[in-house]
Amino acid sequence: MPILWKQEIDDINSSGYLKKDVSITDALIENFYNEILTESDKKLLQLAFSLNPTQEDLCHLLEDWDIEVKSGDKSLMLAYFVKLHPELKFTSYEGPRLKGLLNFYRFKNIKTIAHYSKIGRELNKSGIVPMIIKGGAIKYLRPDLPRIMGDIDILVPEKDLLKCAEIAAAIGYWYEKIDIHAIDLHPAGSKEGALDIHKYICMDAPKEKNLLPGLCKRAGNKSVFGVNTLIPSNEDLLFITLINLSRNLRNKTSQAGLLYTLFDCKFLIESKPDFNWKIIKENAQKTGTEIYMNFAIKFIDKISPNILPLEINYKTLFEKETNEYSNMVMYNRFYLENLRIKCRALKITEIFRKPENLFQYLVLKPKYFFLKLLRKHPKLIELLIKDLRK
Repeated sequence: MPILWKQEIDDINSSGYLKKDVSITDALIENFYNEILTESDKKLLQLAFSLNPTQEDLCHLLEDWDIEVKSGDKSLMLAYFVKLHPELKFTSYEGPRLKGLLNFYRFKNIKTIAHYSKIGRELNKSGIVPMIIKGGAIKYLRPDLPRIMGDIDILVPEKDLLKCAEIAAAIGYWYEKIDIHAIDLHPAGSKEGALDIHKYICMDAPKEKNLLPGLCKRAGNKSVFGVNTLIPSNEDLLFITLINLSRNLRNKTSQAGLLYTLFDCKFLIESKPDFNWKIIKENAQKTGTEIYMNFAIKFIDKISPNILPLEINYKTLFEKETNEYSNMVMYNRFYLENLRIKCRALKITEIFRKPENLFQYLVLKPKYFFLKLLRKHPKLIELLIKDLRK
């Protein structure tokens, strides 16, 4: 039985991964770029991060951009552009709609923030000072722009994790289960998100807990939405943002959130004149995420050269080779993802009901089992991909 079927090889070929004149990482970045962004998305991002956007540029974008057709998360990016460039004029069609969209998400943010304020004050009463991270932290630092937030993420000492959940439960919140690194809280009688309580920041990295000492040392103590809160440094927030970008690209999750990451990165860098890139590098080295960091930086550079400073180059800031990581990402997406979905649908109990599926079960299950085992051997994956590129 072949490791790959002809259709799988054809799919990988059509993606551009097997071009001999392109590195596996560059091909992967190009594929993500075209998969996530439509042509109109690319136009919007080019305009949004242009150094000197003009009225003519805006009119050119609006020729094929209809806010009634675009999703709310995409249109919110255009609304950000409105806020950032009040000198540019929108028509009577787009202008009121974009303002309405900003107001809609502003009120949604107020609701989410209210959960944090309610729970956070109770945590403070028990002597717990949470650290706010991710979107909630950016919202505090940049209150003028609403954002898409399903919940707010906080970080607490590991010893306080269960205590925090009990405090929240006592005032009406509930949680379904306790994950390895976090507890997701929901309002009473609802499955909506309210607060994610983390004991460490999950980065899918072997040394991710090594981030905590420096993160806490550099954090400042502020009143955030009425709660005594630790707020990470801009450098640490950018580091977390870039790692999440890399994870989301690899796992194909939060694709809408990927686009807002770009605005967050530019804000975090430009709002701190003495931004210290050495902290980013040290965080990556301490947590073993240099490859993830390279990958995120290359993706951002692909979208626009005006987001990260020109002097920050992935070839000089981080020296680790990204090819092994890129090989693994490609392997998971093109070798395993579709196979995993097919195998999940093939349950042994279904075979008795539909015996015609037995052959497919006997072929797909062993293949998936074997290919999963290869993930523990990156060098074998590299050899497999090199063989395909011959």
